[in-house]
Amino acid sequence: MTQAIEEAARHYAAGDLASTARVCLGILETDPRHCDALHLLGVVCTRLGQRADGVSYLSRAAALRPEDPRLLSNLGNAFGGVRRFDQAAALYQRARELGLHEAPLLNNLGLALLALDRIEEATGCFQEALRLDPTHSASLYNLARARAEAGSFQEAEADFRRLQTALPADTSAERVTDVANEFARLYMRQERPEDALAVLRALTARWPDIEVPRWNEALVLLTLGRYAEGWAAYESRWLAPEHDAPHPHHAVLDLGQVAGKRVLVKEEQGRGDVIQCLRYLRPLAARGARVSLSVYEDLVPLALEIPEVEQVTTADAPDVEHDLLTSIMSLPLAFRTGLAAIPDAVPYLRTPASRVARMRQHLGPAHGPRVGVVWSGSARSHQRSAMNAAALEPLLHRPGLAFHCLQKEIRAQDRVWLEGGGVVVTHEAMLRDFADTAALIEAMDLVISIDTAVAHLAGALARPVWIMLPFDPDWRWLLGRGDTPWYPTARLFRQAAPGDWAGVVRAVVAALPF
Repeated sequence: MTQAIEEAARHYAAGDLASTARVCLGILETDPRHCDALHLLGVVCTRLGQRADGVSYLSRAAALRPEDPRLLSNLGNAFGGVRRFDQAAALYQRARELGLHEAPLLNNLGLALLALDRIEEATGCFQEALRLDPTHSASLYNLARARAEAGSFQEAEADFRRLQTALPADTSAERVTDVANEFARLYMRQERPEDALAVLRALTARWPDIEVPRWNEALVLLTLGRYAEGWAAYESRWLAPEHDAPHPHHAVLDLGQVAGKRVLVKEEQGRGDVIQCLRYLRPLAARGARVSLSVYEDLVPLALEIPEVEQVTTADAPDVEHDLLTSIMSLPLAFRTGLAAIPDAVPYLRTPASRVARMRQHLGPAHGPRVGVVWSGSARSHQRSAMNAAALEPLLHRPGLAFHCLQKEIRAQDRVWLEGGGVVVTHEAMLRDFADTAALIEAMDLVISIDTAVAHLAGALARPVWIMLPFDPDWRWLLGRGDTPWYPTARLFRQAAPGDWAGVVRAVVAALPF
């Protein structure tokens, strides 16, 4: 057994994780309680992303050797990988008590505490890690993030500047990407877009082969309304790690070459992005293109109502025959869209008549103004713009108004609050797709929504829509405006400070016309 575990250790030191796992499994077939094999196999599984297996093997090893601080630290890593941060933090603390005192452990403990919103404690861990090892860049990066979350922007900026100069030339693309994202985000949270732009361009100059700073630069340029530069830079999105790869035949259209051609426009990103850019299909057809459209299944009924579209297919169906293929989010670049040249004729979507009739029958007669509300969207968008339903209480108690929930997904905590208040009518069973949502919107006198696909849909239908925005808004809403050139019937309500949804709701209540 000694020779076998030494062989496994050699494979691990050489970076051969598959061989390490193979040898460890062989040991465990003979001795299922071999602690070193369980420990090493758990570490390998965690590194390979097999996190549940990592927790299992490391837990078995820790049961055999509960006072081994290194083992407990690795088990903490595995629990962190499955997002059980409370258990991860407890294990890191125990490893620390048992004498493991090093920067990586303190950094990991800080990350677990940060995930638990224990920001002050996390900050202390990162600072202690840096006292032990002033060159530990991961701790410096996370200290900057923690300070930014706490609103200590000056300290966070100093940390990021220190990190920016300390990064070696061979820094991984992943690390440069993280620094670019967070440093730019820090400035955008302070409404300092020009500073964000300068940071991103400095990173691009130093690491010209890493595209993510360029992608973040595009988002800042678009937020500033510098569309001529922004749309061109936006094509770098395909190289961002969180973005899907482009279709093999994707190209930005040359509008001088589309007449008489079969042009297939493909879906991309979220439903709101698609709805926003469906406005380009009419002018594309006016250039002589024969337009086909691929969209998510829940948008198909609305897409079928666009008269300029010859064929509509779902995202997972085979591509229809075409001469040219482009992504829908590349159409603003193809049309050289500027602030004064956004195709803003609304409505550019219409609701199927059968859906309108069905919803009218469902709702019955109105007994006062109807207000549709949306406070959260898909799980993916929660971090950016969601609020708790309870934050709407000052609005929902406005007398004489009937409030209707326009969102299909309702979080558990919000449902509990809604059931206790009884002031919002929900319609989940009626909302099979976005055509049903459109029919519900058509029945509203006003839509009040956070930044989600429903807000885009209301604007595309030319319905009155008030959009509640976070302090650091998505690029399409620009900065400092109460209106948007994308949707003439929309009005914007912005947070005055990060997290200040209460102020936004107060402003909405004060502006109500009824």
